Amino acid sequence: MLFVALMYLLNQFDRGNLAFAQESLSADLGLSHAAFGLGAGIFFIGYFIFEVPSNLILYKVGARRWLARIMVSWGVVTVLMTLVQNEYMFYAMRFLLGVAEAGFFPGAVYYIALWLPGRERGKALALLSAAGPAAYLLAGPFSGLLLELEGSAGLHGWQWLFLFEGAATVIVGVAAWFVLTDRPADAKWLTPAEREELTTRIENDRDAEGPHRQSLFQTLREPKVLLLAGVYACIQITNAGLVFWLPSVTRRIGDLSTFQVTTLSVTPYAFQIVGLFLLGRSSDRRGRHQLHVLIGCLCIALGLAIGAVVNPVIGLIALCLAFFGYGTMSAFWSLASSSLGTTSAGAGGLAFINSVAALGGFVGPTLFGYLLDATGSVTASLWALAGVAAVSALLVLFVRSSSTPGIPAARVTPLQKKE
Repeated sequence: MLFVALMYLLNQFDRGNLAFAQESLSADLGLSHAAFGLGAGIFFIGYFIFEVPSNLILYKVGARRWLARIMVSWGVVTVLMTLVQNEYMFYAMRFLLGVAEAGFFPGAVYYIALWLPGRERGKALALLSAAGPAAYLLAGPFSGLLLELEGSAGLHGWQWLFLFEGAATVIVGVAAWFVLTDRPADAKWLTPAEREELTTRIENDRDAEGPHRQSLFQTLREPKVLLLAGVYACIQITNAGLVFWLPSVTRRIGDLSTFQVTTLSVTPYAFQIVGLFLLGRSSDRRGRHQLHVLIGCLCIALGLAIGAVVNPVIGLIALCLAFFGYGTMSAFWSLASSSLGTTSAGAGGLAFINSVAALGGFVGPTLFGYLLDATGSVTASLWALAGVAAVSALLVLFVRSSSTPGIPAARVTPLQKKE
């Protein structure tokens, strides 16, 4: 599971590098705030279109082959980002990057479900989720150093950034082909007894979850699947908006160097890691999953609202509260993987939830950039994201009351308070 976490860490490195490159990239290509926001968001359109097909192919060809292919593909496209020369090339490469990366996260969740029974899956998903903010904590200073290479070998700093991080992704993607094993039954590094024991535990756990015999179309029509997709989409609108524009928000503090901006702007991600473990552990121990997700959504809304009305220093501290709220995501994905099972319909269902959320990833940075151009301030953008976070909190309240025929209620509603 540690290697999968490394793969996801590089995935988030790739997501974050554009945010850190925003100022120099926009200056060199002549991008407005709205144009940069659109380019950041258009990634998620390609991601959305190819998300479900990608995971259905993963189910057919095996997680090892397909996850390795995804990594190599997005690494190559990231390297090719160094060739971008104008606004339209920027849009095209961002769209292609979304196509290349489509299916990775739900594919990783599905892979974990193949290897671990439900009781052990939550810890693995928490580790996977923690790799995301950890990547930003590492990426900030590292990206700042690469951006300082401006002019070296005739390349801009942002070109060095894409070149290094893309090459690292290709290397790990090739390694994944040899390191990953599709199922415990195929693991040559386990003894026959260990393979049999682990396979039996997973099969028994799957039997306890219920038959999961629905078709993909039936799965996508489930009310709670649609509702949870809506919750996650709203959360992703706020998250993507913050991720791509956080360095710009941090820049308001004063006359800071590029390295200082990239280093300070990753501070909130430390609080996301704290939230992942505090909220996730409390949710598992108390069983009041709906309450914990609600608390997380309210923290996001409150942090964004406070950040919109106070001075830049206090505003950055308030955004730490918002990032703490993102700590409910491990429980959310534990819910999704347990509910949908490990059939092809289950793989498609996970991808559907993530792909709907990808549309939120398009809306967030695009809306932020448009409002920033229109008003000349980040205040309106932060207020807009706060409103979306409030909607996600409202939707969480309806999870318990919606009906979910065909999927065992105990497995589909970890957001609910345990009766």
